[in-house]
Amino acid sequence: MLKKLLLLSCIATQSYANVADQEIGYWSLWSDEQGISHQSFCKLDDLTLQNFSVKGDPEWVSNHDMKTTRYVFNIMPRHWTGTWHKSPKPQWTTTLSGNWYIESMDGHRVELPAGTLSFGYDINAKNTNRKLGHLSGTVGDEPTKILVVQVEDLPKNIQDKRCLAGGAFIR
Repeated sequence: MLKKLLLLSCIATQSYANVADQEIGYWSLWSDEQGISHQSFCKLDDLTLQNFSVKGDPEWVSNHDMKTTRYVFNIMPRHWTGTWHKSPKPQWTTTLSGNWYIESMDGHRVELPAGTLSFGYDINAKNTNRKLGHLSGTVGDEPTKILVVQVEDLPKNIQDKRCLAGGAFIR
């Protein structure tokens, strides 16, 4: 079990490499012009040091708000696997506990252990070789708990189509 936890910690640490203290790393699920889904690692880097909710020392706060339309808590049972599907809306997912994966149509599989942030926007994916959008499922012997926050639309001034929630492409 300790070996498994160290491996998951290593995966999470590698994911967030090249992300500064005033940036937030996230996985971006997107589809290209041919309708094939892909995943990229990006960083939200448009944050300003300011007082947010309490007086005291300032904190880094994002400058681009996304209007939320719905939030859902989701528990995927242990050994659960879904079917190929597209994200129903632009949405953030945050892994609260456990570990799960997203596999895009290009074959790229990303594991999302606790603390990992992902933005799903494969809405324009097209059915290719019986694949549509992405496949997801749990990893390991415990359920995975996630928070899904659906948003109304993408931020304005997207600089890179691989990072549709904003920010810059890392890999």
